[in-house]
Amino acid sequence: MDTSSDLIVARPEGLFCAAGNFFIDPWRPVERAVITHAHADHARFGHARYLAAEPGVDVLLARLPGIDVRGLAYG
Repeated sequence: MDTSSDLIVARPEGLFCAAGNFFIDPWRPVERAVITHAHADHARFGHARYLAAEPGVDVLLARLPGIDVRGLAYG
């Protein structure tokens, strides 16, 4: 169910957070992807921009060379 009060909603591309205008571990190409970890079922090619926890950036780049990824420190 997609209502204006839902923080996260399911869309064909994946889980979407309207408040931040990003998708979480999307399975179809999107503009902004927040990647929780670099397993193949979470990190995929095709997104315009990626955001991940800083410790995971090197793993993402090893799996998905050439992506536009930004790392963010914990906390």
